[in-house]
Amino acid sequence: MDKSVENIDISAGTVELLTHLREHGPMTRSEIGTATGWARPTVNKRIDELTAIGIAQPLTMPSPTGGRPAQGFAFNPSCAHILAIDIATTATTIALCDLDGRPVLVRTVSAGAENEPDETLDMICGAADAMLTGKLASRTDTGAVIGNDEVPVTVNDPATTDEGITATATPRLFAVSVAVTTRVETVTGNIIQAPVMQHWENRHLREFFADRYHVPAFIENDANARALCKAYQLAADGEHIVPHLLYVHAGMGLGAGIISSGSIMHGAFGAAGDIGHIHVFGRIGEHSLCRCGNTGCVEATAGGWAILPALQTQGKPVHTLDEVVELATHGDIETVQLIRQAGRLIGDVISACVNMLNPSCIVVGGELSHCGELLLNGIRERVWARAQPLATKSLRIESCNDEARTGIVGLAYVAIDQGLTSLEMLQDFARQQ
Repeated sequence: MDKSVENIDISAGTVELLTHLREHGPMTRSEIGTATGWARPTVNKRIDELTAIGIAQPLTMPSPTGGRPAQGFAFNPSCAHILAIDIATTATTIALCDLDGRPVLVRTVSAGAENEPDETLDMICGAADAMLTGKLASRTDTGAVIGNDEVPVTVNDPATTDEGITATATPRLFAVSVAVTTRVETVTGNIIQAPVMQHWENRHLREFFADRYHVPAFIENDANARALCKAYQLAADGEHIVPHLLYVHAGMGLGAGIISSGSIMHGAFGAAGDIGHIHVFGRIGEHSLCRCGNTGCVEATAGGWAILPALQTQGKPVHTLDEVVELATHGDIETVQLIRQAGRLIGDVISACVNMLNPSCIVVGGELSHCGELLLNGIRERVWARAQPLATKSLRIESCNDEARTGIVGLAYVAIDQGLTSLEMLQDFARQQ
C-alpha cells in the first residue's frame, strides 16, 4: 500500500464532499466551504482524503472575476470501474463501466439463465477475468454493440505482446453488479421462486462474486436495473432523477421495475414489481395455466412464452421472439392480433399500477416492445381508459430503444448509488490502495 494513503481515515464528511462534487461538478475550496459550512482546515483535510485515493482530482478553474485561475477539485469517474453482468435468458452481457456509469469495455457470452449455473458462471468469469487483466484477443474480438454504439474492447494504453494479445492497464475494480431475470431476495441477494432460473435458486451469487473479485457485489432484478437507468436518463433539466417511474419488461415473461421517490422499490422481501402474475381482467386468458402454477396470470396469455406456442399451433414457423417481432412488423394478421391483444392485457395491468403508484413516466422494454406501436397502442388504449385522470394528467408512455445499454448502465448505477454514498465501501476502497 502507498504510504501516502496508509493512514487515511475516510469520514462521513468526506462522503458528503464526494456527493457535492458528483452532483455539482468542480468546486474550489472556497465554494466547498460555503456549501458545507466547514472551516478551511476541514475542507483541506477532506479534499486531501479524496485526492489521495484518486476519487477526486485537482484542476484549474477560470476565475469568476477574470483574475488568476483558481484551483478546483472534481470527481474522477475513471479512477475505478464497476463490473456489470447482465444475465439474460440465453446470453450474458459483461461490461466495465466507469463511476459515471459509462461502459468502456463490453463482452457478450452465449450462456445465460437457461443454462446450468456452473456453465454460465464459468463463461462469465472467463470473460470478466480477461477484461480485468487486460488480455483481450485484438485480432478476433471486435467489441459489442450496445444500443446504437459500438463499445471498444480495449481500454487505456494498449500494447501488443509477442502472442498478439492486446495488453491494457489493469482496471481497478470498485464493485460487481449483477442482473438476473427474476426476483431477488432483498436481504440475502438470493434468487427465489424462479420459473425461468429454477436451477439457480438459492445460489449465493452475491457471495460468489464478492469472494472472487474481493469487492462488494450487488444482485438486482433486471427490470429494476433498467428502471434506475431510465429514471436518470429521462430526468428533465434541473432534475437529478425522475422520482416516479415504471419500467415494464415485456419478453418471455412480464415484470416491472418501480422507481418511487427516486429509489428502487423492492418491497419487504424483493418481490415488488412481479406484475406478470396479476390476474387478467376479463375473460381472455382467465383459465390459462401459468408457469407459477396459478391460472389466469397475465403473462400466461400476454407473455412471450404463451405467444410463441399460440403461433406455432397456427402453423407459424417461429421459435424466438425476434421471429415473432419480424412477423408482426411485416403485417402477419394472426401475429398482429396476438400482439395487440397482449398490449391491451398488459395495459390493463399497467393501468392498475398507475392508479396505485402514480408514475410520471412508463417505459416498456423487452423483446415484445420491438413490435413498437402494435404493442404500445394497446397499452395506451387501456391505460387512458382505465387509469384515473389525475394519475394520467402528465403521464408519458414510451418504448425502450436501447435496452442492452440500459441494462448495463442501470447495473452500474445500482452499485454507484449505493457504493459512493456508503462510508463503509469508501473506507474499503481506500484500504485497497
